[in-house]
Amino acid sequence: MIIALKKIWTRFRAWQLNPFANELKTAEPQWCANCGKEFVGNFCPYCSQKAGLGRVNWHSVRQSVGEVWGIGNRSMSYSLLQLFFRPGYFIRDYISGKRQVSFPPVKMLLIIALVASAAIHYWGAETVSMDAEFSSLGKANAFADFTKWADDNKGWGMLAIMSMMVLPTWLLFRHAPGYKRHTLPEGFFIQVFMGILLVIFLALDSFLVPLIMWLPVVYYLIAYRQLFGYGWWATAWRTLLCWYGALMVGVTIAAVYEVTTRAKSDLPRLLTEMAVTAIIMLFLAAVPLGLGYLVGHFSERRRRQAIHAKTKTIEYAQEDCIDNIDASVGSADAGAETTSD
Repeated sequence: MIIALKKIWTRFRAWQLNPFANELKTAEPQWCANCGKEFVGNFCPYCSQKAGLGRVNWHSVRQSVGEVWGIGNRSMSYSLLQLFFRPGYFIRDYISGKRQVSFPPVKMLLIIALVASAAIHYWGAETVSMDAEFSSLGKANAFADFTKWADDNKGWGMLAIMSMMVLPTWLLFRHAPGYKRHTLPEGFFIQVFMGILLVIFLALDSFLVPLIMWLPVVYYLIAYRQLFGYGWWATAWRTLLCWYGALMVGVTIAAVYEVTTRAKSDLPRLLTEMAVTAIIMLFLAAVPLGLGYLVGHFSERRRRQAIHAKTKTIEYAQEDCIDNIDASVGSADAGAETTSD
């Protein structure tokens, strides 16, 4: 039993690391059923038809029916499958250029948000609406306005919320060993994929699935660990700082907006209040994020120094080995000359 489970886990890990393996099916020449040309490989170089296609069979029926529902190449279902079972590896594949089998992420987020909104409206558990909840507080504020808008527009709202994670993630995981120096556009797509998972979990939460809202925390840790290559502890504290930084960015925006909508003073005082509010909130966010960035920077420097020292040690060992070989050859030559004399 244990051996069987180990084999299953080994195959699953191999699929996680490389699900796009396109090994050559056969090295034997074959004839293309479409254009009749002879070729070797998985696809015909003349008409691009896939190798091995011939008469229609049950596999053809299953594939044809599946394509109607998007179960095929670049399908949403296959992208979601990878996002659930290999989130970090799948995101790394996409942002590094392997996009052939991935459904467009922004489109996928909006479609899933639309489906989730419909499912929650018709079949989800009854909850108090945002309008009723905030009207009971007596007066609206910036947070209430944004929350109501995000609740009515789940796709765009999730996109706006997750965008606040782009800059903190870029700062804290910039020197990651698994994916170095990822860019801000790449960070945007990282958060789009994570937003897809969060929308799904929010929809399941409306159906009262127990403990479902702990899964985003788990998936963030798994995805960041797979994507950036840090250990569990290094991934955990960096991810916590990312969440804190994103929260402070959101609070800063809300606070500045609140000042602009509620201030009834003159323009100089309004600008002063906005500047002071923004400086205080950004300072509270910048200090932890800056410390985290410095820790990552010095950790990367130490790692490079260790690699450089190890490389030098290997080079010195190789040079000593070569010198010893040369000395041995020289001694053997000298002995041979003495013997011949």
